[in-house]
Amino acid sequence: MSNRKSILPSLGPLTTLGVMATLFDLTDEHYVLSGIHTAHAALSRGDIVVVPTDTVYGLAVCPRVEGSIERLVGVKGRGLDMAPPILVSGIDQADALVADGALTGDFAAALKLLWPGALTIVLPINPALDFSVGDTPGTIALRAPNQPELLELLRIHGPLAVTSANLTGQPPCQNISQAINIFGDDVSVYLNAGSESGTNHEPSTIIDATSLGNNGAVSIIRPGAISASALVDAGLEVAS
Repeated sequence: MSNRKSILPSLGPLTTLGVMATLFDLTDEHYVLSGIHTAHAALSRGDIVVVPTDTVYGLAVCPRVEGSIERLVGVKGRGLDMAPPILVSGIDQADALVADGALTGDFAAALKLLWPGALTIVLPINPALDFSVGDTPGTIALRAPNQPELLELLRIHGPLAVTSANLTGQPPCQNISQAINIFGDDVSVYLNAGSESGTNHEPSTIIDATSLGNNGAVSIIRPGAISASALVDAGLEVAS
C-alpha cells in the first residue's frame, strides 16, 4: 500500500519519507553524489526513481530489468501500448539502441546542436536490442535531457525509461512535493532539483525521424519547447 499522505516541502536534504522512499536534495551539493549513486542502485534493483529533467519531473526505471517497464506504466495508470521514451546521455548511447543506418551522419550532426535538450526523436529500433521498451511498432523514442544531475546518472547507469511524473490524465509534477504526494512509497528514491526547469515546464518536442534512412524529412508529432525553425536551423528538413 502506498504512503499517500501529504508531505510538505520543508524536508531536509536527505530524508526518509516512509517505509521505503528516500529523498535527496540535489540543490545541496553535499548530497548530489550520494543521491545519484543511491538512485543507480535502486534502478539496478528494478525500483522506480523520480528524477528531475529539463521539462518536468519524471518517473524512471531501468529497462534492462525484467518487469520494470510494466511496473512503471502500472504506477502511472497506463498500458504498454503507451511506451515511455528512453533517456540517454548523448548520441553514443542512442546509436546503440537504433537500427543500423537510422542515425545518419547529417542527423547526428543536427543532434549535436539540439541535444542535450527538449527534443524527443522517434527512430527505428535496433532489432537485436536485449530489452523491451513496451509495445512499439518497431520504433524507439529517445531523448538526451539538459539536466546535469540526470545526465550524470545516465552516464553511470545507462539508458533509462522515463515518463512524466503524473497519473494518466493529470498534469505532470513540477516539483518534488507533488510527486511525493502522488506516488509515496511506490517510488524508492526521489531526486529533488527544485521547481525550476530549463523549458519553464514546457514538454519536449517529439519528431518522427524514421524516414531519414531513406533521405526523408522529419515530421513533428508533438510541438513543444524546440520550435520547427530551430530544427531547420540545426540542418533538418521538416515536413509541412
